[in-house]
Amino acid sequence: MVLCRGSIFVRSWGTPGDLTVLCWHGAGGSSADYSRIGPALAERLGARVVAIDGPGHGQSSARSADAFRPSALASLAAEILDELEVARTVFVGFSWGATVGCRFAALNPERTLALVLVEGGHFGFADLPGFRTDRSLDEFVAEAEAVALSEGADFGSYTPATAGAMVHGLCAEPATASYERLAASGTPILFLGARTDEPSAGLERLFCLVPQTKIVQLDTSSHELLRDAPSEVAREVGAWLA
Repeated sequence: MVLCRGSIFVRSWGTPGDLTVLCWHGAGGSSADYSRIGPALAERLGARVVAIDGPGHGQSSARSADAFRPSALASLAAEILDELEVARTVFVGFSWGATVGCRFAALNPERTLALVLVEGGHFGFADLPGFRTDRSLDEFVAEAEAVALSEGADFGSYTPATAGAMVHGLCAEPATASYERLAASGTPILFLGARTDEPSAGLERLFCLVPQTKIVQLDTSSHELLRDAPSEVAREVGAWLA
């Protein structure tokens, strides 16, 4: 299925009903990342699960650099829901998608039944030692081009131009900037992450500033939970939503 005047590719599982779950992947990924989780959630919840290829990823068209700001992507998510004739949704976001989810839920609390953050939404690039968030778009794109050259096929389903625009947007609108509105909304939030040896300052900040967040750490050290622990993610998300 394609939406938004044919620019956004969408996969779905289950049938339209009372509950729709909207899934957003991480940087360089695609809707296919939810191919093991979507069917399981649809069956358990009796829901329709919708996963998109974000702009410039997979089979979706690229957009201008400003379109990769989380606020613009949140507006795109609302447009997708409008075309699906869905009033309210559970938003599930992985990594980059978690930041988009934070912004969507903060701006659209009346449309957000619940928010699931998978390995994301709890930190920003400003948390990385020595990372300069004040660089220009061109600098971020040039850095992405160098990474793409070194990684080759492992770079992901996007171009350096898209990757640079995403990082530029995330630096301008980090997930943490959504916390005040998220806390005020009272939207139920589940954070799923890998288990770490040391307490995460980002998780502590998330729980402190958005106290309705439930934090679950899975028995894995991998960031790529959709790839490496899909059954566990589906189980925890399904149990929490049920």
